[in-house]
Order: sequence, then C-alpha cells, then structure tokens
Amino acid sequence: MAEVNPPTWMQAGSYPARNDRLGAISSMLCYPGFAADESAPLRIRQGVKPSYQNYQLKVRPAATPNMTVIVSAGYCWVDNHDVGGFGAYTCVNDADKILTIAPAGGAGQYRRDAIVASVYDAETSGSVSEWRLEVIQGVYAASAGAAVLPTLPSSAVLLGSVLVSPGQTSVTAANISDHRNYTVAAGGILPVPASIMPNRLHPGQVVYLSDADLFAYGRSDGSYAPLILGVGAGGFARKTSDTSRANTEAMTPDPHLSVPVAVYSTYTVDAYLVYTAGTTGDINIALNGPSGVEGSWSAVGFGRGVPPASGVEGYTVRLNPNTIASTQPRSYGGDGGEETLHLRGIVRTAGTSGTCSVVWSQAASNSTATVMRAESWLRVQRVA
Repeated sequence: MAEVNPPTWMQAGSYPARNDRLGAISSMLCYPGFAADESAPLRIRQGVKPSYQNYQLKVRPAATPNMTVIVSAGYCWVDNHDVGGFGAYTCVNDADKILTIAPAGGAGQYRRDAIVASVYDAETSGSVSEWRLEVIQGVYAASAGAAVLPTLPSSAVLLGSVLVSPGQTSVTAANISDHRNYTVAAGGILPVPASIMPNRLHPGQVVYLSDADLFAYGRSDGSYAPLILGVGAGGFARKTSDTSRANTEAMTPDPHLSVPVAVYSTYTVDAYLVYTAGTTGDINIALNGPSGVEGSWSAVGFGRGVPPASGVEGYTVRLNPNTIASTQPRSYGGDGGEETLHLRGIVRTAGTSGTCSVVWSQAASNSTATVMRAESWLRVQRVA
C-alpha cells in the first residue's frame, strides 16, 4: 500500500468506510506500544474506553450466580487484523449483555473460556459484517493450572475469561479474570498496570500505572521513566510513644517510623532517633524498603563499646537489591542514658511500592531493655 486516497472528507468526494476508520478513528487513538508497529504503522492500541472505576465492558457474574456472565455497557475499539491498514472499528454496547457459559465437563476436565468483543467484516474476511460480544470456549485440560485461553477470532479484544471446573454449576466472581486493556486518544493518559507496561510508548506518551499510583512517560529511545508531578513529595513519621525491646536481637520495623514510598522513585532520607540502651544490649539500626530497593545511608551516633569521652562513630551500609536491608544492621552504643542518632541517606525503589522503615533491635540480647523514645522521627523526600 501507499497513499490512501481520497484523503478523508475531501469536498465532493466519495469515501469507503475504511477512510473513516483510518482518518476519524485510528489516527486519533494512542500509539500501540508494540515493537511490530514500526513495520505496520497504521496499527493502533485497541482496547476499552477507560472510565470511573473502569466499569466499561466489565465481565461480572449474575446477581444470582448461574452459568451465565454479564458484560457491562461500554465502548471499545478493535483493530482489523485480517488485513493490515484497514483501521479500527468503534464498538458500542448500550446495555448489560448476558452470555451463556457452556456446561462443565466431567471429572478431571477443566477449561478456560474467553469473553471477547469480536469484529467480523465481510470486506476483508468471511460473509458477515457485525461485531459481537461472545464466549469462545476453551479446550479441556487435566488441571486448572493447565487450562489456557482458546484461540481468539482474528479481530477481537479480550475482555475476560472464566475458569470452568469439573461439575461446576455456577459462575462466581472468583471464576472470572479481568483481561481488559484500555486505550485513549493520542496524547491522552493511558491507564495500565506497571506489570504489563507496553513495550514502546511513543515519546511523550503519558501513562498512569494503576497498580502503583504513579505516572510515567515514553522516551525517544523506546524506554519510559517516572513522571514526577511533585518533586518534594514524601512523608514524615513521628514516634508518639516509647517502644521497648529486651532479650531479642530480631530486627523488626519500628511501629511508628515507616513512610510509604512509590515505585521507580528516588528519595532522600533523614532520621533523628532518640534511644536509651544499657551498656550490654546497645542497639542495632537499619533501613528497610520494598523488594528491589537500592540505596545507602550513614549515621552519626554513640559508638558501641567506646567510652563517652572518646566521641562518636559513623557507619555506611548499602541496601542490596531484592534483599531485606535489615540483614545488614549497624551497631551503636548505650550507657543507660538517652542517646541520639542522626541518619541520612538515599533510597531508590524499583517496581514494587511499600514503605521505608527504621528497623532495629538490641545489638546483644539483654534483659535491660533498649528503648526507642517518643519524638524520634523519620522523613523521606522524593527527589526523582
């Protein structure tokens, strides 16, 4: 193919439906995010229109569960995959649609049925011109884990699937998996889980990582990076009461000193820790974070085993990726009175959100309690 003529809506022209699909629909939909798009530049990202609570074309069970499912009203766009460059179809469902799930098989027979929005166009394949919400029945397997999705029609959007077990007589929410992906107009913000981020966002395409509550944008090399909409955002935690620990060296997060951190973000960390410890028990300190966290910290405090007149000692520790940082504590001393520890560092998160926490224990198990005092605090500040 070369130029598509006539151009859409030329005065006094006559236009095939393909021109409207390419000009009025496909050209306005967002970049597909697939490597294959470079060889098929008229492809778009097909999918469901996002909405509040993402209820459009949602597959759900009947109010009184039986062997049917309901597909909610909504819009979706389906690309023609019979012939490249034929554009996307707008499909509208204006009311709940009830679909019947075939009866379950016998003992040892499991299957996964697909719920799809399918387009059939006689101009490019077959003899029917319509779109359908339909169930594509899966093949039987010996276990639930072996049951896979069936082959879908060539031009279809997968909305959900239903796992059918031997002897099953009704479909509940637990049997239904949501497979919808969403699409928006070019330049719009695309909601997508971080776990299934499209491979190649176009430069400047903004996405909302719905399972991480974070925005990201496409870069010119095909990668993506977090979109920082509020550098300086972070959190602060203050101890409202003392916490005592005795006869234990088990590193445990402090019940007050934890602050939420988002995925793919960089934070500076400050802490002011007030504690009392005996000369034997002392204190172990570490920072903890979600899976994949990296970073380093150092603290200035009362050196363990060093007489008060000898000054202080500082330590630095690296938070290794995919490990629990509290396995690498540093020890500080006590003399029975109040001591302070001043901690600073940097934390970089990966694809898992969670909390940045002060983790501590006694450095040596002892009956004289080590106490983290009220008014100690932890602050994290997002910088990238």
